[in-house]
Amino acid sequence: MRYRLLSVARSELAEAAKYYEAQSRGLGFEFMDEFDAVVERIVRLPEGWKRVGTRHRRCLFRRFPYAVLYSARGSEITVSGVISLRRDPEIITRRIRNT
Repeated sequence: MRYRLLSVARSELAEAAKYYEAQSRGLGFEFMDEFDAVVERIVRLPEGWKRVGTRHRRCLFRRFPYAVLYSARGSEITVSGVISLRRDPEIITRRIRNT
């Protein structure tokens, strides 16, 4: 199974990694490693994570307060967001409506 990131998710990922790197040297790389681990879990078990909306699911990071918002169709996973859980919770609802 393969995955792709929508441009908005790619931007959120880069922004979060940059933020954590500014907090502590190397922390941005640790954030990226955690993202890779989350995506690996999703690819292994795409239906195993909490459903949000009719087509989307979310998988939580273990160490950081973030979630990957995604949908799975056939053999492809589409990542629609890398969402901070400290932000307005309505961002997930808006993203689901727009993707």
